[in-house]
Amino acid sequence: MLKKKPLFVVITVLFFLSCGHQPAEIPDSQILAKIGDRIITKDEFLRRAEYTIRPNYCRGDNYIHRKIVLNSLIAEKLLAMEAGTDNKLAENERFRKYIQGRKEQAMRQMFYHDRAYKKVKLDSNIVKNYFQSAGRTYEVQYLRLPNKESALTAYSLYTDKGVPFSEIAGEVLPDSQIPSRKIDFNSDINDEMFEMFFSHPLQKDQMLNPVRIDDGSYLIMKIKGWEDERALGEGAVRRRLKDVTEKLHTVQANRLYAQQVADIMKGKSVVFTEDTFREIVKIVGPRYLKSMQDKKNAFNRQFWGQANEVVLDSSIDYSGDRLVDKPFFNLDGQIWTVADFAELVESHPLVFRKRQISKSEFPEQFKLAVVDLIRDHFITAEAYKAGYDQNIYVKNHARMWSDAMMSDYWRDQYLQNRGFRGDFQKEYLSAIKNYLNPLVDSLQTKYSNEISINTDLFETIELTHIDLFALQAGVPYPIVSPGFPILTTDSKLNYGSKMEVK
Repeated sequence: MLKKKPLFVVITVLFFLSCGHQPAEIPDSQILAKIGDRIITKDEFLRRAEYTIRPNYCRGDNYIHRKIVLNSLIAEKLLAMEAGTDNKLAENERFRKYIQGRKEQAMRQMFYHDRAYKKVKLDSNIVKNYFQSAGRTYEVQYLRLPNKESALTAYSLYTDKGVPFSEIAGEVLPDSQIPSRKIDFNSDINDEMFEMFFSHPLQKDQMLNPVRIDDGSYLIMKIKGWEDERALGEGAVRRRLKDVTEKLHTVQANRLYAQQVADIMKGKSVVFTEDTFREIVKIVGPRYLKSMQDKKNAFNRQFWGQANEVVLDSSIDYSGDRLVDKPFFNLDGQIWTVADFAELVESHPLVFRKRQISKSEFPEQFKLAVVDLIRDHFITAEAYKAGYDQNIYVKNHARMWSDAMMSDYWRDQYLQNRGFRGDFQKEYLSAIKNYLNPLVDSLQTKYSNEISINTDLFETIELTHIDLFALQAGVPYPIVSPGFPILTTDSKLNYGSKMEVK
């Protein structure tokens, strides 16, 4: 369907959180189109067009392609309206849990934004310090050790007793070369490591303090060397200063948020029922320990097929009657059964801290994923208490996902009922020409009185022609935006009315 290789990007905060002030209603100045009781904001338009893969017929950055994008997003809303709430998808419990999970993830992110991100006040002197090191790319040698004690011992051997790093590595990895990697300002490292590398210049052969990583193990790292790319010219200096400021803002916000979460979790403890835990590991282990090729193939089916993450006809079976009522863990004196745990997972898929997990590591990594699930459960409860489920941006975000999935469902039902029997992903142009363009035209006419478009705002929008696919790390639902709606090639805006902006 799509031939060009996309650029994958990982972002940290969803775009609707970029709005510093959250009003009771989304201002008309941010709304690109109104379709009945639904809206499309400018940010949503950009997110759907820029952070998913558009088909060839609207992949460019010209005016005609922008109009096709707008028509496609409006058509998605129209198909969702046609589908209504009386259909198999709307009644599907897994679909409902998925949308609930999407909404609650947005609530937690808005909670993070209000409780941490917008409270950060950067010190200009600290920004200058990081700016001085931001162009450096360090080459480091490192060892991964199982606990803090072993890491401190190795660190002391090098710094206090002068034992060469190669000898220390020989004890830890007797049959392997010393692993190494390059680390620059944009590397995927945790906040503590980022501060270690870029808060001040490091020296060749310097050993860094042991640092704990997400999976609970520790790294010791030695600087093998470094290169420095200077920011030359006013434009390059501005871009680097912007990158440094944004990164530092996020790092400091994460620190504030960690304290917020610590306060929420203060005094809470989790004790697992070991027999049940081992049985659950036997059940879920095979799913999460698929070969890398299986995982790659599954992702490609989602990505190239524009599918969303939810699969409505399959889920983990936690062994029904045999385990469902067994105690899984004790949380502050309250017993949580396997059924209670399974219900949480329905709206919050487990998030593993490591990308690659061996069979021997899985039980511990699974336990950490469950603990993180429990943490998010309590953060979500705080977000509900604070009313974030009624936040207009959260509600519109959940509606976007619901409409996108409902539109896909209704499109497929419509094509099947009209006799289309082809492979839509391979024959979408034929399906659009013979079935979907006429359908969308008829819906534009049917709902024309309920559609208004902010044409002045639309004229200000610019798009790129770069294929991007955006992911968000460390969250239950990492795909940032629903797949682009494959519905129409029409570029005419000959329906609806011009929106009157207050």
